[in-house]
Amino acid sequence: MEKLTIKTPSDVLSFIGHTLGFWPKESLVCITLNENSIGATLRIDLPGQPGQELSYARTVGHYLTSDSTATSVLFAVYTSEPCHHGAAKPYAATIAALTGVLAEQGITIRDGLPYTPRNGTAALPAQVGPLLRRPRARRLTTLQAL
Repeated sequence: MEKLTIKTPSDVLSFIGHTLGFWPKESLVCITLNENSIGATLRIDLPGQPGQELSYARTVGHYLTSDSTATSVLFAVYTSEPCHHGAAKPYAATIAALTGVLAEQGITIRDGLPYTPRNGTAALPAQVGPLLRRPRARRLTTLQAL
């Protein structure tokens, strides 16, 4: 089987669409990682109500820890919810809760990407930017998928 190399945020989003067979909407997609190898891919609807962040994070954490070789996670938040300048990013509380739940399991979040379709359609080019603030370049470590 040929290896697939993933280096950029666009590569990750393309991999997700290819792996799932569709462009997710209002979803959290997580990919488990072990060093530079890709493991399981999980797609789950984003929480519908405020106040569900911790229970949602525990459910996602339970699914992700089913991959016993996972040491880190890469995720993408697919939402049409707008991000306003100076306001918290959509689902920031959910990601914060997930970060804590995974840390308790010894799993780190390697990176996170927001995906917001323009004009409400995923068929058009997306606006992609960093979700987790990090003082490093936006280039991802090369990941290998079999």
